[in-house]
Amino acid sequence: MKALYRLIKKPFFGRFEVPWRWPKDADRNDWITVSFESHVGSPLAGLIGDARGRAKGAVVMCHPMGAAAKGFWMRYGHAELLRRAGYHVLLFDLNGFGDSESTHMEYPLDVLAAGLFMQQRYPQLPLGMLGASMGAAAGLCALSQPSHPFKAAVLESTFATLLDFWSHYPLPKLALELTMWVYPAGERRMRPILAAENIQHNPDLLMIYGSGDKYTPVAQGRSLMKPLSRTSRATLWQVDDAEHTHAYRQSPDAYAQKVVGFFDAALDGQTTEHIPTPLVVEGK
Repeated sequence: MKALYRLIKKPFFGRFEVPWRWPKDADRNDWITVSFESHVGSPLAGLIGDARGRAKGAVVMCHPMGAAAKGFWMRYGHAELLRRAGYHVLLFDLNGFGDSESTHMEYPLDVLAAGLFMQQRYPQLPLGMLGASMGAAAGLCALSQPSHPFKAAVLESTFATLLDFWSHYPLPKLALELTMWVYPAGERRMRPILAAENIQHNPDLLMIYGSGDKYTPVAQGRSLMKPLSRTSRATLWQVDDAEHTHAYRQSPDAYAQKVVGFFDAALDGQTTEHIPTPLVVEGK
């Protein structure tokens, strides 16, 4: 089955399934290397960065599609932002990316496994999630699982359906349409618009979209907000001129204030450990 899944994935992710490299200027001594089992028993690779100071929560970070995999969060500063704000962070590679073996296409189950791993590691701390694009879509679908441990999630550039995203790429779109015909149940399990109807445990959600994003435009976020408004405490934040997955790069001060403030409000107070909210410059 692994060989079959690798073949199916090739049109979508083949160019990104390359050996993982540490981002430039990353301090390897500042990270703890971990491995945990996915729901099919295969190892998923991750890095844990401890909070700078006393921790008030932990956040699982689900990367977008790309060769950088978990390194995306180090390269663009998201991980350091949350660590300085008082959160332990887990960066992990979805199966087939980075250092994680390619085994299946049930990416939401990878997110669920990462969440349960962090819940076991930090049982006294509330758990959040930060996802972007593919990672955000898998994360949203994971929230429809009754066993998910997340209290809150920030999801950026979440597509409503796989076809919405892959319609920009003719060959992958054709491969997806064939996959939907051969194995429709698999595609449905990775369809955020369906998962949004069945979010469990009423988490707090912050949905982020950029007005300059051609792959997951704000309209997709609005379509997701309709079912999410019935199954979660969701809000949508539009970042002017931000491109796909790059709200932080476009508006760093506003992003820091919005995202850290969101996690502080959703997670802080659910633990006895606390550090003051970090000072951030107000955004636009």
